[in-house]
Amino acid sequence: MQQKKTYKMVGLFVMVGLASLIGVVLNYASQRFTTNQEDLVVMYFEESIRGLSVGSSVVFKGVEVGKVADISLLANLKEGTFKTPVLVLFDLENSMTTIGLTEWDDKKMLDNLIAKGLRARLISANYLTGQLMIELVMDAKTPAVLRGTGKYWEIPTELSSFAMLSQDLEEVPLRETLSRLGNIIQDLEENLPQILENTTQITQKIDRVLDRKSGEASKSMNSFNAAMEEISKTSRSIKNLTDYLERHPEALLMGKEK
Repeated sequence: MQQKKTYKMVGLFVMVGLASLIGVVLNYASQRFTTNQEDLVVMYFEESIRGLSVGSSVVFKGVEVGKVADISLLANLKEGTFKTPVLVLFDLENSMTTIGLTEWDDKKMLDNLIAKGLRARLISANYLTGQLMIELVMDAKTPAVLRGTGKYWEIPTELSSFAMLSQDLEEVPLRETLSRLGNIIQDLEENLPQILENTTQITQKIDRVLDRKSGEASKSMNSFNAAMEEISKTSRSIKNLTDYLERHPEALLMGKEK
């Protein structure tokens, strides 16, 4: 009889423990996956968001300020257009400290930041796995284009560096460029013998001109050396005359003694 009571007590404790565990899990799930719609901010990216998932980080200046709460696909089959709204839940109270403000309106603050250049873009979170995250930047050069319906507050987006590079490559007329390059190579192959011959002739003419100029330069140098030698002789004669007059100044009046 005592043994049966012990089993019942053990079973009761086990049931209470399981109920508590289930309650904790449900509470966490409700906080993790159910969010007040008014706290969500939407972003529309004009590029593939492959690698971005629910729970991906949203960072600003390297600091995590929120996480991706939901990703969906909106299709307008009549117009053939598709949008991928990304809903983000911010946690600014725990990640950012404001200076000079005691009270502020969240919507006015967001509009003010957008006017000053707040934009969102995709960046790589892990190059090996291809995971993405969202980075907030201040870039007033990018126009603030809003693509939502007004149901959520929206932050404008801009293309990532990789998307901009891909877009630039798509705009390059690759086929025409390759065709022109092929034509240039073909013309070069056809005219290469004539080009080499002309180059050889030009080189020979340059060599002859340099040889001739070298001879003229040698003659000019010889003339220059001869002139310098005459100047040196003249200088020595003047020096000798000056020395003689210093010793015999009367020679200016009476002439040199015989």
